[in-house]
This record gives sequence, structure tokens and C-alpha cells, in this order.
Amino acid sequence: MQLSRRALGAAAAAIAVTLTACGNDQATPSGPTIDVTHAQGTAKVPATVNKVVVLDFGALDTVAALGLADKVVGLPKTNIPAPLKQFADDRYADVGTLAEPNLEAINKLKPDLVIIGFRSAKHHAALAQHFPTIDVTYAYTQNFVDGVEKAATIVATALGKADQVPDKVAAIKKSLEAAKARFSTGTTAMVLMTTAGKVTVHGKDSRYGAIFRDLGLTPAIPEVKEASHGDPISFEAIKKANPQVMFVLDRDAAVGEEGKAAAEVLDNELVATTDAWRNKQVVYLDGARWYIMIHGLDNALAMAEGLTTGL
Repeated sequence: MQLSRRALGAAAAAIAVTLTACGNDQATPSGPTIDVTHAQGTAKVPATVNKVVVLDFGALDTVAALGLADKVVGLPKTNIPAPLKQFADDRYADVGTLAEPNLEAINKLKPDLVIIGFRSAKHHAALAQHFPTIDVTYAYTQNFVDGVEKAATIVATALGKADQVPDKVAAIKKSLEAAKARFSTGTTAMVLMTTAGKVTVHGKDSRYGAIFRDLGLTPAIPEVKEASHGDPISFEAIKKANPQVMFVLDRDAAVGEEGKAAAEVLDNELVATTDAWRNKQVVYLDGARWYIMIHGLDNALAMAEGLTTGL
């Protein structure tokens, strides 16, 4: 049974931990600490972190990219993305889901640090009362690389690896520039997501904004209503917009749900008339990377490298 936010807070209050609460209702560990500024304030984190619970798969990817997977003691183990399958091992405890973390399970692990973001960000108040907690959430409306760097720097600072971030970010930028060079100025593009046989379109302020802002592509539909699952679109509207390049993500596959594959959903007479479809300028995005992991340091590089795969 999933707990409501109020019930979750009550459960958290009942947990007895070895941390004390400071005046702003945040846990303060004993011993030397460092201040880590994150999306919801500043947290006092142990100067040496040995046990980490991660409630965001992008952050988990960054922890692994920094060579610190051995510090992870717990994570949500439902639908772990394929690139992170090493964390399905029994050595890592299951601590609920991204949306509903199990605070009792987290407490048993006595973590030095809890990392949250996006889907788990709403639980910051409950978690921060009992564990040093940092939030890597950033706005999708900002430049993709800036968001990746921001999230990674928060994690790396807390874990004493901030010096590794610049080189990894530089590699992501280089890969994006290489992808950008594949497209002519003014090329029109469309980002589509399929789920349960239906299609939505996404714009430059969505989680897929890098396709427009970082590659310099022009949205085939300039005005898109941004929402977490996109703006519903008909096949007729896709035909009318006539994108020159099409980026497609299969949400069902990304979250482990049954459903018709994206290629099947779009394979019809209307979509077939578009320049993108006729010229085989269709890129099928890796759902785990683009929909779930997104900002992880290794993941962001893989995303950039995959932007022209299939053209």
C-alpha cells in the first residue's frame, strides 16, 4: 500500500535514528561536516561519506560514473534501467520506489547521505529530518548540459569528487557538438513519445529539450503544451507539421509496461508521408536513458552519442 505524503511524514517522525535535528528541521550528523548546496537548500553532509541511499536513477548513474558504486547501500529496485543493472545485486537493499521511498528500510541502513531528485524530490522534508539529504532536481527549461553539470556537481561535492565533473561534462559537450554537426541549419524536428498506442509531442522546454537547444534544431510545431507526458498529437497533425527529422521514445518499453512498439504505432500512411519517415531520418531514443536516467554523467554522454544513431 502506498503512503500519502502526510502518512509518509508521520512515519518518518516515528523513526528513531542516530542523527539529531537542527533548528531548521534538518538532520545534522556528528563529526566533521561540509555544506552542500542543492535544489532545496543547504545540507550538512559528513566530510567522509561511506553509506549512500540513492532515490534517483540519474544520480545513481553519476555515483557510478565517479567510481563510487561501492558506497551505495540502497536504492529503489523496481524497474532498474538496464545500464544500471549492476545495482540489482542482493548487496544493495531495496528501499521502496522513486515516488514512495520506504523510510523504515532506509533507516535500517543508517546512511550517511540520501540523494533525491525529480520523482522523489517531494519527500525532501520527511527525509531531511533524519538523514543528510541532497536534491539534484533542476528545471528542464535550462540548457541540458548545464542541468547535467548542476546535478552532478551536487552529488560529486557531497562525495568529495567535484574535481572529476569538468572533464566528464566537457566530453558530453564534445559529443553534442559532433551530433549537431550532422544537421543542417534550420532542420525541422519533432520529438514524439508513444504510450498505450497513443502519441504525444514534446518541445524545447521538455526533458527532451537538448534536441532543440543543444542541436540547434527547429521545432516542427513551434508551440507545444509542455507536460510530463507531453501534448497529445494526431497522425494528421504529424503529417501537417512534416518534420525533417523525428526523434521517437517508447514510454511503455522505458517503464516496463506491455504495449505496441513505437515503430508499430507510427507505421501508418499519414506518418509515412513526412520527410523524416520517407528519408529514414528517424531516431529511436533509448527510453531508459532519455525518460528515466537523463542527467547521469555517463548516461548523458550515451544520450549525446545516440542522437544520430539510425539516421
